Amino acid sequence: MLNDKLIRAWIALLVLSATSTAVAIFIDRGTTASGVDWSPVVAGVVILLLALIKGRIILSRYLGLETTRFWRRGFNTALTLYALVLLGLYLAPML
Repeated sequence: MLNDKLIRAWIALLVLSATSTAVAIFIDRGTTASGVDWSPVVAGVVILLLALIKGRIILSRYLGLETTRFWRRGFNTALTLYALVLLGLYLAPML
């Protein structure tokens, strides 16, 4: 029998991936005549946040970092900093 924690992590990854896909599909990509439409920006931030959560689940459950506090904290810090850099690069053209 497979590990129950791994099955729950796999289901969480499926739900988060489906949510990311739904956000990407239903986003309004047009801009309004009165100015900038913020819905693509919000969608990009939400998708990046969901990717960060998925990365943390993979690191903690599938790589076994949930048992080592030091390594989990280090990888989570590096992953979060990487996501913040990506967010900055995503938002930079809009400034």
